[in-house]
Amino acid sequence: MTMDQEVASPEGVRRYLLVRSGGARWALPADQVRRVVRNLTCHPVPGGQPHLLGLAQYGGEPLAVLDLYTLVSGGMLRSDHRATVILGRRGERSGSSLGLAIDEAQRVVTLADPPQPGLDDSLVQGTVTIDGDPVNVVNTASLFSSSEDVDG
Repeated sequence: MTMDQEVASPEGVRRYLLVRSGGARWALPADQVRRVVRNLTCHPVPGGQPHLLGLAQYGGEPLAVLDLYTLVSGGMLRSDHRATVILGRRGERSGSSLGLAIDEAQRVVTLADPPQPGLDDSLVQGTVTIDGDPVNVVNTASLFSSSEDVDG
């Protein structure tokens, strides 16, 4: 079985990687997480958007690294970027990768009936409560469609 192969799960149940960024908690679809890397070096891009920390090298290829908290909130940088989650599209081995800078990766959780993405392609598809705290569920599909809009 390859890492990109989807494992069957009960209807409506999905696994997510819980992370912390900018004082908030986020859930990223585990099937799109390729790796969590600590202390990835980013090189700033002159004139880049505030949420674009820069470009890094990952697997011999350039990788855009975005600050998760700033990307979603539009606010100032509040993360200390100790780790980067490398995301990739399900089923694709090359291209279509990006990095999300976070404070820490916490654990993988299973959510029954997670919020579904809306029609507006927003980055947060809803909020769930885990361990008594609100957790924003990130719509990573909108991240990839946004990067395609910029590229092409």
